[in-house]
Amino acid sequence: MNGLIYLDNCATTKPCKEAVEGALFMMEECFGNPSSTHQLGLLAEREVENARKKISDVLMVSPDEIYFNSGGTEGANTAILGGANKKAGSRVVTTQIEHKAVLNAFKKLESEGFEVIYLKPDEKGYIDEKTIIDAVNEKTSLVSIMHVNNEIGSMLPIDKIGKLIKLKSPRCIFHVDAVQSFGKIPVYPAKWNIDALSVSAHKIHGIKGAGALYVKKGVNIKPIIYGGGQERGLRSGTLNTPAIVAFGKACEKINFEDINHVRLLRDTLVDYIKDLDVVFNSSVEGFPYILNVSFKNIRSEVMLNALSARGVYVSAASACAGNKESHVLSATGAKYAYSAIRISFSRDNTADEIKEAAKIIRETVKNLTI
Repeated sequence: MNGLIYLDNCATTKPCKEAVEGALFMMEECFGNPSSTHQLGLLAEREVENARKKISDVLMVSPDEIYFNSGGTEGANTAILGGANKKAGSRVVTTQIEHKAVLNAFKKLESEGFEVIYLKPDEKGYIDEKTIIDAVNEKTSLVSIMHVNNEIGSMLPIDKIGKLIKLKSPRCIFHVDAVQSFGKIPVYPAKWNIDALSVSAHKIHGIKGAGALYVKKGVNIKPIIYGGGQERGLRSGTLNTPAIVAFGKACEKINFEDINHVRLLRDTLVDYIKDLDVVFNSSVEGFPYILNVSFKNIRSEVMLNALSARGVYVSAASACAGNKESHVLSATGAKYAYSAIRISFSRDNTADEIKEAAKIIRETVKNLTI
């Protein structure tokens, strides 16, 4: 697969060498069950706790507030379905542009009789703090707002709303889906009055199958998986130690300065394609890891297939959405949603790659519009 230009990093990132080596070590040498009390089990438990500490250090929280799971979907479901409480209030609040892991969990709450408020974004996917706070009242038991949107990269003001939510509804649980932002920009759940925050390993050059849920001390979230009581009773099931240790190794490679490199890549690509018949669905001043664009009158799947044939890998909307119309672009009122493609960058991408990708995009657009 030499020569490919991978620009689908929101779907998944390439695992870093350290993550792969950590996973192999756990599979080949330290393969004990971390719940076992013999020496090999204790060694595996030690590796898991080392990884827990690394993740907590990135978030600047206590290790005992980190609970391992299978990824962002499970984390969001646990926080939402385990956190909503009719005794605390029957109103719950989210946005129209959340990941399906969040939206479908809220549909479940709706079926159980909760009043669900779905907040609408502006044309660039932004929702201001006043709109969010105005939806919260004393009967609100749960608010779930994503930090960075996975399709268009809009950043929501989670750093400003936690304290205000608590003033209006002290018992309300505030959950944040930080899957796209974790490891790329600083996230401070304790400072921002966040009660629960979900993250995933494979978005930061870890491997698939591991995620973590931060739960603030004293916050009551009920388990949604029952069994042997692992992860202090919140998430039963044998831990995926290779993926967890790889997660910790990936955290060691986090460098928030990488955003400057990525922003340069994004800006370079914008400069190369802005004279085409293109609409920018993302704010070009926003989160630089994600750029969503529509080339007018070229359907997404046609563009994707043409680019893939030439070794440039991007996606249409979310990788989880398949061929379905993007609910995010529908919510923002994007005129050319049928033509949208998502280009997502990582620290591994190079300037030469972006220039070559831009050249191929320009040629592809020209060929498809003849």
